[in-house]
Amino acid sequence: MSSAKRSSCAWVLSLAILAYSSRGLAEEAPPANVFTERSIVAAALSHNPTLAASAGDWRRAQLLEQAEEHRHSYVLGLDASATRTRSPSLGPTGITTPDSKNYTGGVDLSRHTALGTDLKLRLEGSRQTNQSTFFDSSTTPPSLLTYSLGPAYGTTVKFSLTQPLLRGAGRDVYYAELDAARASRASARSARDQTASQVLLDVLTAYWELNYDTRAVEIQLRSLDLARAQRDETAMRAATGSVPPVDVLSFETTIATIEEDLATARAEAQKQVAELTRLIGDPDLTLSGAADTSSAMPEPAEPAQDVKQRTLAVSFEIAQQRAAVELATVQARTADETYRPRLDVDAYVQAQGLGNKSLGPMYDQLGGLSAVSAHVGLTYQAPLDGTQRNRERERALMAIQTAKLRLTAIEQRLSADVDKALTREQSSRNRIKLADSTLAIAKRQFEAETERFRTGSATALQVREAENTVRSTELRASRARADWIEASLTLEHLSGSLLERWTRADAD
Repeated sequence: MSSAKRSSCAWVLSLAILAYSSRGLAEEAPPANVFTERSIVAAALSHNPTLAASAGDWRRAQLLEQAEEHRHSYVLGLDASATRTRSPSLGPTGITTPDSKNYTGGVDLSRHTALGTDLKLRLEGSRQTNQSTFFDSSTTPPSLLTYSLGPAYGTTVKFSLTQPLLRGAGRDVYYAELDAARASRASARSARDQTASQVLLDVLTAYWELNYDTRAVEIQLRSLDLARAQRDETAMRAATGSVPPVDVLSFETTIATIEEDLATARAEAQKQVAELTRLIGDPDLTLSGAADTSSAMPEPAEPAQDVKQRTLAVSFEIAQQRAAVELATVQARTADETYRPRLDVDAYVQAQGLGNKSLGPMYDQLGGLSAVSAHVGLTYQAPLDGTQRNRERERALMAIQTAKLRLTAIEQRLSADVDKALTREQSSRNRIKLADSTLAIAKRQFEAETERFRTGSATALQVREAENTVRSTELRASRARADWIEASLTLEHLSGSLLERWTRADAD
């Protein structure tokens, strides 16, 4: 199968391309109005909307996983501000309005680590000018003097961290979303493969039902031609007095019965054509014609002895439910995280520099670490009622238990499905042997009755009954072979080998 990085569209198209293997192209092309197993499968894999939607869900799960892998990358922050302040103030001699200007710019780099730690490194620079007023009593009369400060240039380098000790701490919390995304992607991939296998099973089953209906039409047509020939021959003999005229009516009854069965067989074939059109899912496709019956129906290989063990080991449906169990387990690890007590340690260390009307003193202070500050603090927070936390934990544990029970139910159902398919396969194989044996006897009986009728030793009713036996036995033999093929397809689907067989590369 393709790697996890391949797109859903490419995956769907690859199925259709692989369906047209070089071996299939080397075969003699059937007539335009005849369906082959390979052409029907290729059309369905290319156009079936359910399969395309499932592949789309898998691609979405892939993208979610890729996004979660880069969820906690480095974050760059940039900010800048400009502030001008003019605040009126009341003094002994009146109102003054000093003016101050402040320009600030900063850049920071932050990261959330696997232990839950938030790290941040910030570099900030500023330029400011201020006006101040003071009361000068040495003048007559006293007055307010205004003077300007700056421009002052400042810079700050600050490294800070916040480390949770309870809520939000640990690798389980950090990787919870990523692990959940990976479980979802595994589930979506299994669902995609399960859908593809189911589409193959449905399409192939419908095709072989159509193949049987096509063969039934052919059998009825051969019987109809034979009955008409027998009627004409009997009519000629009745005209000469060799047989009674009532024998002609016997063959007319046979013809009417066969024509009725033929109409039913044709209607069933058209229903299967409509079903195939639906399964293919191409709204612009109009199927008309019949299945390819130019060769004998294939004989599937006998089921492997370990087909049940293989089914339980590699079934796409079981794999999907196992991923659901894993997802529930991952979610349970952090289900009550929001309601845990919070205990965080926050700390920072920073170095500052300030220069008046020049940048030199600022660099000297910063380089000499003459203005260094440090801080350490603790923050604690806890809900007074633990009911919600306990209920969330219980819900998560119940979700795990429910997912496991569903997995057990699926395993039991698939085990029973394998047993039923094996029984059907064995029954169909036995029916084929019996039908073939009966058909050989019925054909000899029909030939004998026909010869006796020509010599006058048998009646037309005996000939008709012998022919009906041949026709019904041929239909039973074809039905048994179709059931054998469909049972084998079901076993392949359950064990995961059906999709493998149709998507196998042509290297072999």
